[in-house]
Parts: sequence; structure tokens; C-alpha cells
Amino acid sequence: MFNIGINGFGRIGRAVFRIIQSDKNLRIVIINDIDPLIDNHAYLANYDSIYGSLKNKIKVDNKNNVLLTDKGKISFFSNPNIREVPWLDHDVDLVIDSSGIYSNVVEAHELIKTGLNKVIITHSPKNSIDKTIIFGANEETYNKNKHHVVSASICDANACAPVLNILDKEVGIEDGFITTLHPWLGYQNLVDGSLSSVSSPGHYWKDFALGRASTESLIPKPTTLMSAISHVLPNLNSNIEAMSFRVPTSIVSVSDMVLTLKRKISKNNVLDIFYNLSKKYPSVVLINEDPLVSIDFKGIEQSCVIDIRWIKLINEQKLKLVLWYDNEWGYSKRVVDLMKLLC
Repeated sequence: MFNIGINGFGRIGRAVFRIIQSDKNLRIVIINDIDPLIDNHAYLANYDSIYGSLKNKIKVDNKNNVLLTDKGKISFFSNPNIREVPWLDHDVDLVIDSSGIYSNVVEAHELIKTGLNKVIITHSPKNSIDKTIIFGANEETYNKNKHHVVSASICDANACAPVLNILDKEVGIEDGFITTLHPWLGYQNLVDGSLSSVSSPGHYWKDFALGRASTESLIPKPTTLMSAISHVLPNLNSNIEAMSFRVPTSIVSVSDMVLTLKRKISKNNVLDIFYNLSKKYPSVVLINEDPLVSIDFKGIEQSCVIDIRWIKLINEQKLKLVLWYDNEWGYSKRVVDLMKLLC
């Protein structure tokens, strides 16, 4: 049994919590969040608008500032500085930083110096990490002696990287374009207004369109997808462009890819590549043949679902793909997989 600490108990932190509760090899012993209301954290973990209610409800011991679960007690702290949380006093083996705040990435290295074993970052900072791991793309390159602050990248990259990786290896990718449609996020607005940054508190978005009402419009925006993928597939960074739309739905993203391949290939060959990929990585890639819509993919555990209904080829070299993914649950499953790899 490995002891886990969670820093930042938002959407990803709580999804990871739920997954770990049913895992016999991991247990959470500390949760730290800047919101000091422990009762609210228990409430939000127990009742979720997307994934429903917990079967075994969390209770609160306010006297000792502890959450009570069926896997034991979880000490709760509310400290804005990740370094000042007493992780080692609670025998924590690994901390997941799901706060989204960049300064915590820098501080994570200081935690390693004090004796903490590993830290997982649930976003894709440009620097200050030892390694980015995406399952189905580069997990075999992890080195336990060198990689201590490890990024789990972002949901979009976890969905796209395995597919891009196999296509580049099997056929070669000349260039391409990816458009992602991503549900609203918690920092967006319900009504038009300015928008503050999550990763850099105190700063405001200069992409003014993102401050518009999230429930009313498709909002085009830049995306860090390819910069995130460049950490694991650097040869594809310069010849694939990407953009994103924030869409007025609560869960499940989709990536629309158009790729120019380096050599001609038949549709049957493409299907063979993807079916073999799903057999090799069944926990990462799923194939869909049914006439489904986005909500049907809520709660899937894979990083992506390749919808083979929409595979199109022009001149046997221009390939169109559609990939579905639960941007919270599927991504959080990979975060837990990464915990197991590091532990």
C-alpha cells in the first residue's frame, strides 16, 4: 500500500480520489487545498453533478480536521504553499499536484530535496519538470533514478499522442491540423466578464473571447496541445498545428484531426493499425463503431475512443480522424496509472 497526498482538490483531484478509493494498492493520507472548508470538500466528493454520488460517503471529524473514509483517515490542510504541507510527517510516498498553479511545480523540486519520493503534475508546464509521461506514447522511457517531478500532461495530449505516435511510426506524418472541442472549465464565466488566470494567480487572460459567457457560445481559443505533445513526440511539434473551441457542454471532449501521411495507405490498413493499437493498449485506446454522441462517452476509462465511423481518406494520403475522450475521468485514470508506475 502506497501513501498518496493530493494538492488541489478540484475536478481532477476529486476524480483521482474516487478512483483510488477502489484501488487496493494506493491510499490517500493527506489532502491540501486553499479552500479551508473541510465540510465543503467532503460534500463535493460525496455528491458530483457529473459522476453521481459516492456509495460510501465521506464523513468529517472537525475536531481533528480529518476526513473519514472506508480506507481510513485523511488529514486535511489548507496551505497555499505546497512546501509547507507536512507530507513526510504522514509518510507520503507520492504527491499529486492537481492545483494547476505553476509555482507549485517549482516548489515540487524543493520537496524532492527534503526526501519526498515523487511528485506528479496534472498539467504541462513548459519547463521545471523532469519528464512527461503519456501512456501509449512513451511510458517505457521513465527512469526512476532521474525522473522525480513528472508531468501527466493534459487530457487532449493523452488522447491524441498514442494515435499520432502509432501513425508516425507505421506510415509517417507529413503535416496536419487538429481542432479540439472541449467542455467549459471552472474558471470560465457564466456571464460576460474579465477572466483571471488559474496557473498564474493575479494575472488576467488577454484572450478576451474566453471571458464571454461559457454556456452561450462556441468560443475559439489557442491550445497548448502540440506544445504538450512535443514533450513526448518532439518530431511532430513543427508540422502539426492545433486550435480549440470551448463548447457549452459539461463533459467529454473530441479531437478532429486532418493529417497528411508520408505514404499512401488504404482505409483497411488504417483500421488494422488502430485495432492493433487498441489490443496492445486496451486501457488507453478504445474503438467505437456505434452511432454515439458525446455524452455516451462519459465515464470511459480509456484516454481516447477512435470513432471509426468518421475515418476518411482522400487520395489514400489525407486522413481524417475523430477521437472522443472524457476529459476528466479518462485523464484521471491515466494519472492513477502514472502513480502506480512511479510507486
